[in-house]
Amino acid sequence: MIPIQPLVFSGNYYDNGLSIGSMVKQSTAMQTQFKELQKVYPLQQNIDEIKEILSTYCPPLLEELQGIVDGSGFPEVDILRLLAGYDMPQLAELGCTSFITSDFYVRNYDFSPKVYDGLFIKNDTIYGNSQFLVGRLDGMNRNGLVVGLHFVNNNFYKKGFVCSTIVRIVLEMCIDVDEAIQLLKKLPHAACYNYSLLDQKGNMAVVEASPEQVQILTTPNELACVNKFQTKEMEAFNRKRVGSSDNRLAALRKANPLQTVEDFHEWFSQTESPLFYTDYDQFFGTLYTVSYVPNEMRILLTAAGSKERLLFGMKVD
Repeated sequence: MIPIQPLVFSGNYYDNGLSIGSMVKQSTAMQTQFKELQKVYPLQQNIDEIKEILSTYCPPLLEELQGIVDGSGFPEVDILRLLAGYDMPQLAELGCTSFITSDFYVRNYDFSPKVYDGLFIKNDTIYGNSQFLVGRLDGMNRNGLVVGLHFVNNNFYKKGFVCSTIVRIVLEMCIDVDEAIQLLKKLPHAACYNYSLLDQKGNMAVVEASPEQVQILTTPNELACVNKFQTKEMEAFNRKRVGSSDNRLAALRKANPLQTVEDFHEWFSQTESPLFYTDYDQFFGTLYTVSYVPNEMRILLTAAGSKERLLFGMKVD
């Protein structure tokens, strides 16, 4: 089990960045991770291009990144290349499973513990699980919009934003599912991913996004999302082997949608669940279960293998 550390930041984006930067400066483990990433990935992105595209789609992230630069003492070029999430090398394949109703959103995140922050960051606008400190694997914003990512394929990789930066941008810039869909259609996607969505009004959708095209999956009732595209228009972008995704979809379709969010959360987090994986060496082990309840601004979070359920209430002025 990898414990999850909740972090609370307050103030503007630059202030949040300063706090993150100070944390990096004091953490030998984080500095080592940065150095290892630089060894594995030859990062040569154009930082002026990074600044320009973030200015276009999400200016607040530039403020946060500048705070990280100032707080950590790292060179600006290193922070932008490592943490901005644009024009990055391909990430390894990962797995994720979500079940969405008009009332709640439940999700397992599956990947390797070697590439996992283990941080749940709460600031004035978003509560969510972080990736590379700035990105979010999933989260809910102060408007009650929930977004989560699901890997599909790397074969069509192009220059664009990585998945966790896309989640962060959508949470920062959108108030509901309709706005999220429109923004996800505009953003430059580096790889094929599903983005599962729920808002406070009970609207839900899965945006199937590739670098070439985007399709929207909706249903009148509940939605299940895994690591494959489900619309016919996007089938050609799937990997050849999607058996795990098909198995998880079958299990979710048998689930009783009238169960409570607590029931679903418990089922997702049980090690014997068909939705729980332990192939950590293959980058496919469950790291946490999270549930978002937007109409109550409530979040449940459980680290894999833990019996403890963390509860968060998101305050909205």
